[in-house]
Amino acid sequence: MPMLVRKCPKCEKLFWIKEQEIDRSDRDILRVTCTHCQQVLRIPLVTEGANAGAPKMGH
Repeated sequence: MPMLVRKCPKCEKLFWIKEQEIDRSDRDILRVTCTHCQQVLRIPLVTEGANAGAPKMGH
């Protein structure tokens, strides 16, 4: 998976998510930590369609 850019809902800053920083303890959720405020973010994965298995990017 390539690096992703996310906006933290707590501090509103953008940060990069690298493959080695992702915690995949749940099959349908990616857990990452904001590099600015250390807030743990839970990113749901798309489960159906052509993009199945990809992170939901907030659209």
